[in-house]
Amino acid sequence: MVWPRQNTSKQRKVQTMRKDFAKEISQQVIQLMQEHGSDWAKPWMDQAGMGHKNAVSGKEYRGTNTFITALSCYKQGFASNEWASFKQWQAKGAKVKKGQKGTHIIFYDSKVIEDRETQEEKRIFILKGWPVFNADQVDGYEPKPIEKPDNKVKPVDRADQLVVNSGAIVKTGGNRAFYTKEQDFIQMPDPAAFTGTETSTPQESYYSTLLHEMIHWSGHKSRLDRPLGNRFGSNAYAFEELIAEMGSVFAGIALGVNAEPRPDHAKYLNNWLEVLKDNDRAMISAFGKAQKAADYLLEFDQQAEKAA
Repeated sequence: MVWPRQNTSKQRKVQTMRKDFAKEISQQVIQLMQEHGSDWAKPWMDQAGMGHKNAVSGKEYRGTNTFITALSCYKQGFASNEWASFKQWQAKGAKVKKGQKGTHIIFYDSKVIEDRETQEEKRIFILKGWPVFNADQVDGYEPKPIEKPDNKVKPVDRADQLVVNSGAIVKTGGNRAFYTKEQDFIQMPDPAAFTGTETSTPQESYYSTLLHEMIHWSGHKSRLDRPLGNRFGSNAYAFEELIAEMGSVFAGIALGVNAEPRPDHAKYLNNWLEVLKDNDRAMISAFGKAQKAADYLLEFDQQAEKAA
């Protein structure tokens, strides 16, 4: 099924067709949500060679630190994924270049204190920051090449051209997929990291993830102006995730990424619907906003057809 192309002479008819299309797909997704649980699995590999890591220990950064290092690479144009503190670089025989500024990662330290009321010892955790420097910021060290597995993702020309036409900035690397409204860019794992799942090919997994982040991108205040940047795990965050995943379903089918909704979509949606405590109204509202966001993205696909 192909998303109807817009024709100004038949605009009202096209809008009706789109609503019918969205309703049909929504019903299919709801059925899948009822049939499948919420055991969603990430469809890409965590590759230490691809993710940002400490140059001395080889330990890969996780959580917030993957976001911090990826953002720093984007802003400063670093190509390496290796980081270390000033003293760690010195121990490796390298020297941080003059005038270079560190990127502050965070970690939790702990210490034992005495409880004033009970006089018993207890352990508390303290959030600390620590500056690290990218391998591109030092002399006397040759960054290791970033190893990549064989790429099993086949290009989907219409989806790739849509991204180009949109002007969205998409950065590649690391082990996380996300959109940041502050810097207005999308971060994606390398396509070669996508292995797919039992019900999705690597190609379907990659482009579904990319379109999910593109739907988030559409919500920027300069575009559709949806509330973004909500606290993880909150109802507002879950609501935006429902919009992004359902929007990726609509757009993915329209672009030929998927032939129909897949169980992976349903499992992901169920994860966030649980946060909303099976709020049917929230789901219906999210589906409506997802259709609007998908329409917004697909206008860029239509631009490509007009230019052809």
